[in-house]
Amino acid sequence: MGKRLFWLAVGVGLTAVVVLKGKQIYEKFTPAGIAQRVDVASNRLRVRAGEFVTTFTTAMEEREAELREVLEID
Repeated sequence: MGKRLFWLAVGVGLTAVVVLKGKQIYEKFTPAGIAQRVDVASNRLRVRAGEFVTTFTTAMEEREAELREVLEID
C-alpha cells in the first residue's frame, strides 16, 4: 500500500509539473505571447541602436577635433 501511495504521489507531482510547464510553453506561442516577445526584442534593439548612434557620434566628433587640430583648421 505504501509503494502505491508513493507512486501515486510521484505521478500527481509529475503531472502538475508537466501541466504547468506546458501552459507556460503554450502561452509563449500564442499571438499575445509572440507579440510580447517581439516587443521586448524591439525595445532591446532600439536601446542598442541608440547606444551605437551615441557612441558613433561622440567618436566622430572627437576624431574631427583631432584632425582639425592637426591640420590647423578653425
